[in-house]
Amino acid sequence: MALPEQPIRITGGCNCGALRYDFTFPPHTEIPLKDNYACLCTLCRKFTGAVVPRLLSVYTSWSNIPLYHHAPEFRMYTTHVLDGFTGHRGFCGNCGSSMGTHHDPIDNIQGFTIFLGTVDEEVLVGKVIGEEEGKYGARVMRKGGFAELLADTSKTGSIWVENATPGYDLKGPKKWRGEEDEGEWFDDIEKASNAH
Repeated sequence: MALPEQPIRITGGCNCGALRYDFTFPPHTEIPLKDNYACLCTLCRKFTGAVVPRLLSVYTSWSNIPLYHHAPEFRMYTTHVLDGFTGHRGFCGNCGSSMGTHHDPIDNIQGFTIFLGTVDEEVLVGKVIGEEEGKYGARVMRKGGFAELLADTSKTGSIWVENATPGYDLKGPKKWRGEEDEGEWFDDIEKASNAH
């Protein structure tokens, strides 16, 4: 993958547009990213409706606009994953879009995660540059997009793999049982699932 021009700007939001974000990664951001991962916990799976939700860690200092956490449409609920480990899951009260997670109180939030499915279409898969007729009708042609960069977990991998759904390939060098850097990592799903 060719390195994108710096700085990298990511915009997105909920389906109805009430909650928006706009982040610019710091200059010289390391590629592949080291703050993205696939979360296989049951809570993220049910919250997003995706078998393998992808997340990206972002920081308030990167934000170009006020955080969506302060919008009147923002809702959250708190989950207690493990003793001493609390997560707040944010969503839009209008359309129900799952936005992401955070651990700190909103007034003290320094960083949080966003679900990659909330990234704007043009940012994720590129701008429409035309159409091409084919065997199955018109096909939209696109240029650009950061999907490959954002979904590349080769530096991070997957977390909570003990909840992995059999039959789905988990890319990345490390598969963590539990939280990254706090749990035990495995190079094999079978070993992770059977570990005690």
